[in-house]
Amino acid sequence: MVETLIIIRTKNEDRWIKPLIRSLEIQSYQNFKILVIDNLSKDRTIDILKEKKIEHIKIKKFLPGKAINMGINYFKKSKYIVCLSAHCLPEDKNWLKNLIKPLKNPKTVAVYGKQIPMFTTNSEDYRDLKLIFGNEKRTQKIDYFFHNANSALKRNILKKYPFNENATNMEDRIWSKQILSLKKNYQIVYQPKASVFHHHGLHHSNKKKRLNGVIKIMKSIEQDNLIPEVLKPEKQSIFAFIVGKIPSKNQKSFYKTNLKLVKDLKNNNNIKKIIVLTDRKFKNKIEKIASNKFIFIRRNKINKKQKIIDLIKTVYSKFKNYDIDYLMYFNLDYTNRPKNVVSKLLNTVTKKNIEISTFAYQVDTNIWEAKQGKYKSKNSQLGQKSNSKIFFNTLYGLGSLFFFNSLKKNTQEMNIEMIKFKNPIYLQRFSTVDYEN
Repeated sequence: MVETLIIIRTKNEDRWIKPLIRSLEIQSYQNFKILVIDNLSKDRTIDILKEKKIEHIKIKKFLPGKAINMGINYFKKSKYIVCLSAHCLPEDKNWLKNLIKPLKNPKTVAVYGKQIPMFTTNSEDYRDLKLIFGNEKRTQKIDYFFHNANSALKRNILKKYPFNENATNMEDRIWSKQILSLKKNYQIVYQPKASVFHHHGLHHSNKKKRLNGVIKIMKSIEQDNLIPEVLKPEKQSIFAFIVGKIPSKNQKSFYKTNLKLVKDLKNNNNIKKIIVLTDRKFKNKIEKIASNKFIFIRRNKINKKQKIIDLIKTVYSKFKNYDIDYLMYFNLDYTNRPKNVVSKLLNTVTKKNIEISTFAYQVDTNIWEAKQGKYKSKNSQLGQKSNSKIFFNTLYGLGSLFFFNSLKKNTQEMNIEMIKFKNPIYLQRFSTVDYEN
């Protein structure tokens, strides 16, 4: 008999569902089944669930209590029910063991665990999570605070007292108030050892300036690790994609620059595979660097004319069934690249909740704005700093990193992180530069 049913509610959670499943696979307690209740996801959530062979059912109109009750009624053979948000990642391998342990007490009907911020957490959410979820275990017989992002409950209690199916939110606290009001000596336990990283918060208030000051003080008091182990770069499945052709001139420099890049990618343990789309002559050079990392794509009339994003989308369509978290992209046309280009891109994985990170050159232009027959300078060189606008030239081919699942949607909707540089040497390309070897 499966002792614990883990119910995960999802809607467009392809950013988090894979690392969440990985976190569950390494739990010290393994007597559980995962069931996902999905609210018509349009991203790759369902594809990932199918790849991982995770059972899931669909709910058209999402109401949180109804979704949980649906899961409980769908799978009726477990002793305990665990509710876990799709964007909550267990802090360690003992999370689940610690979460259900208090349920062994006959008086305990439910347990909820600690929620801690991660590197993607904004200031409001950071404050809320730190203030509400403390380090001391407590037993609640009157206080009905309870949170289903990270909770465990007894099935026999839920069978008698299911969650409210009409509530649009706070179904957890409606339920806990009802249970503790029964005067049956029931109790709810807060277990801080059952901790998850959660990038959402509970309240949203205060002015930004004051809020940031509060967060600064909090961070100075406690040096927290905000990065879940499963989201660290070395735990990600990262593929590289290199594109380009040998130029008619400057071939010696081309080989030197790009064979170095290929070797750096090959020797980097974080890069699992290198997808190569180049002409036969350079392909032959790469093949001499013996490695099972290389995957060669044949150049054809279509991909020779494709734009950057179309090429990357082509790779996405060909490799979407592979286990890929990030796709690193390089165009071989650039004559120079910043030092440690691969490491700099990898470091952005845990900087923000980014979907694209790329190198960008700040452009100082002689732009004038035309308005009602008059012209206003937007150029800071002419002393119009208060009116000037900052422009960035994003150089994807110099080096960029794409969150793989995001490639299913329009790139204009993605969150971008720019790695800024000022040296114009990185703008030069073999197709335009004119010098002899």
